[in-house]
Amino acid sequence: MLERIDLAMLPAEAEAMPSEAYIVVDVLRATTTIATLFAGGMTSLIAAGRLELARHLAAAEGRLLMGEVGGLPPAGFDFGNSPVEAAAAPVAGRGGVLFTTNGTAALCLLAGRGAVFAGAAANATALAAYVAGHFRSATIVCAGNAAGARFSLEDFAAGGLLAGALSEAAPGAALGDAAALARHTPDLADLIGLSDHAAIVRGLGLAHDIDFASRLDTSAAVPMVVACGDGWARIEAVMTSAG
Repeated sequence: MLERIDLAMLPAEAEAMPSEAYIVVDVLRATTTIATLFAGGMTSLIAAGRLELARHLAAAEGRLLMGEVGGLPPAGFDFGNSPVEAAAAPVAGRGGVLFTTNGTAALCLLAGRGAVFAGAAANATALAAYVAGHFRSATIVCAGNAAGARFSLEDFAAGGLLAGALSEAAPGAALGDAAALARHTPDLADLIGLSDHAAIVRGLGLAHDIDFASRLDTSAAVPMVVACGDGWARIEAVMTSAG
């Protein structure tokens, strides 16, 4: 049963937080998209941190190719890094590759230190229930901006929603200082839309993605890293009692 919940404002901070489980949050938009793709029946996903690597993996393994450069999908991509698009995409039974820099870096940084999951507001309750039932300690990790070097308000806000879900799943778990701050910050869902990165996404005409990413529990998927290499992380959905 979960005994301790921590939150790292940046991925590098998580390296000093020993934990049995790490929940990486890149809510605008990678981990929201990941949770949505698995809710739609995707079988496995490779998060790739380099554009040409993403193209190569998709072609070599016959996977759908998704992602964005400057917020929009590059030429030849099947889909962008959009949870709204992912929710309508025909992904059931397919594998995918998602080109995402911040999210992939955080996932790979923590691989091998403990179990690593992709978390967002979208799958907060399902992920919290699984983690609370299988691990004694969990650290929520904000992927951040600028390759993980800068604090991101949207990831902190989503981290607060996850801290709340973990606390509800494990009422006796102790909260670290940052987790307590995030947990008790008001209007967390609204803060996602007030971030600098949200303004960029909105400027691209993708405000619907911000609205989607701010909603709780649109997915019951629990995406976990099962393998990691140079610039890539393979993710599969954990089978839970909820399906």
